[in-house]
Amino acid sequence: MPNPLILSVATKATSTTGWRSPNDESRFLPNDINALIKFAQTAERGKFHNLFFIDHLSWFDVYGDSHEASARSGANATRVDPLITISALATHTENIGFVATASTVSEHPYHFARRIASLDLLTKGRVGWNIVGSYIPSIGKNLLNGEPFPDHDDRYSKTEEYLDSLYELLLSSWRDDAVVYDKQNGIFADPDAIREINHEGRFFKIKGPAITEPTPQRFPLIAQAGNSERGVKFAAENAELIYIGYDSLPKIKEIRRLASEHFNRDPQNIKFITGISPVLGRTHEEAQAKYEAFKEKVDLEGNLVLFGGVTGIDLSGYDWDDDVDLPDKTNGIKSALENIKNKRQKIQTKRDIANRHWANFHYGTAKELADEIERLHKEFGIDGVNFSLNNFPESLDDLVDLLIPELQHRGLAQTEYAVEGGTLRENLNNNPGQTFLSGDHPAYNLRWRSGVSQKQFEAELELYNKLKEERRRGIANDTVRV
Repeated sequence: MPNPLILSVATKATSTTGWRSPNDESRFLPNDINALIKFAQTAERGKFHNLFFIDHLSWFDVYGDSHEASARSGANATRVDPLITISALATHTENIGFVATASTVSEHPYHFARRIASLDLLTKGRVGWNIVGSYIPSIGKNLLNGEPFPDHDDRYSKTEEYLDSLYELLLSSWRDDAVVYDKQNGIFADPDAIREINHEGRFFKIKGPAITEPTPQRFPLIAQAGNSERGVKFAAENAELIYIGYDSLPKIKEIRRLASEHFNRDPQNIKFITGISPVLGRTHEEAQAKYEAFKEKVDLEGNLVLFGGVTGIDLSGYDWDDDVDLPDKTNGIKSALENIKNKRQKIQTKRDIANRHWANFHYGTAKELADEIERLHKEFGIDGVNFSLNNFPESLDDLVDLLIPELQHRGLAQTEYAVEGGTLRENLNNNPGQTFLSGDHPAYNLRWRSGVSQKQFEAELELYNKLKEERRRGIANDTVRV
């Protein structure tokens, strides 16, 4: 019997199309906590491991150099802060985890360390962090005081240092047993078990220590979705959970190779999920009819708003049937442009690109979709699926009532959580007791453990940091082979 797959469902605000369906209620996800509670509780009823909060900090305004098309189509509009949302949802659920997308581009790491640690504390360890460096040019205009949006490699360099500083704050500034809570002697926390980190890097200077105490997981589950060369190398070092697009599935083996060769990680400790947008029916004909009804409402201009947002390329100046000459480089998501260009023989015009950008749909019965998921698992080694909904609540109800029972019948979906009331890391890895990073993770030894003196710990940190720099030099000189 195979291990159950990781089941994740993306919660986002309005799409460019789904919100126009007569029975769709996704419009309420960014403005009504009751709609979000309904979403979370339905997913928990289906034994999903987590909700995956897609998030962006600003408008998709590349298309037409304006927010207007985004506002008209509902592309990436509107948004609420996922971390605030999660704190509410945790009080209405018991087991499901929450992976929040949070960017390193503008928020100071000391501030974010407090926010993400607060969530881990208040949810009892049910939190993951999807680390992004962002890619939307409007961030420069709105969050960086009008400064130019940083280039791709600089964003990854900053993200690398950002994560390093989070490791230091949350793992290395408080010893596990620092909080003694001794009422008789009047000692809340042992000062000798709390240390400054004195981080000084290219982007940040942080004295420390963190203002939050050690959390149930000590560090949130680390998720990542970058598929460029820098993104792949960053993931090989740090990620526990990687979202990987359909077109990038062949990179799974390469990421695992890099993780093993350069960081001595067990490749199987890195979990991969891919995206599927399902349209389910009790018969194939019913599913096809739903799909055709959805297609009729597709907003091609809205799709180009999304395309412009992820690639930084504005196609508004082309007529619909003009041939499009795509550039070789982008300051947006490099893999998104590469995947379009790799299909150049099939995609020639603005209309072709608009149709291509929303085409990752699968319609059919639960058995047909389960067959496809099983194929992806066997052929590419995926560990799970992140489902995107085209209609809420109908699409989520169909997943829970139709697909999940079929996957459970095949042993591909859990029937109960591995640990009732457990942490996200325990349940996602199906491993009771694994609340912290696995022992082969490069940050495992950054944790200041109970009873270890500050002098001994800092001596160990010095050795770790030398090894870290040596490993990073090694992977920098390697070439991604996909």
